Amino acid sequence: MITNEQRNLLKKYLKGVYVQDVQEKLDRRGITSRLGKPYSDKMISHVLNGRYENAYIERAIFEVYEERKAWLESQEENRNEILGLVRASYKKGRKPKR
Repeated sequence: MITNEQRNLLKKYLKGVYVQDVQEKLDRRGITSRLGKPYSDKMISHVLNGRYENAYIERAIFEVYEERKAWLESQEENRNEILGLVRASYKKGRKPKR
């Protein structure tokens, strides 16, 4: 079950249309409800908010979180590099050229 603390951290990056991404992950794996239907938006939202527990949905939520977090962090690095706030050599772990 997703705790309140986890939920707050997850929601930081799961803004917008995360439910569709979670549904796509579940669909690609062939994971459905007991009735053989795709999980609803409401069910996925309830799992994120800690009302229901479902290991498959939780795993998909955390995977979407990891993907979005990595993407947003790379975007931030790219913006800083463009603005000259971070040099590319530092970003890649190399010493800066002088």
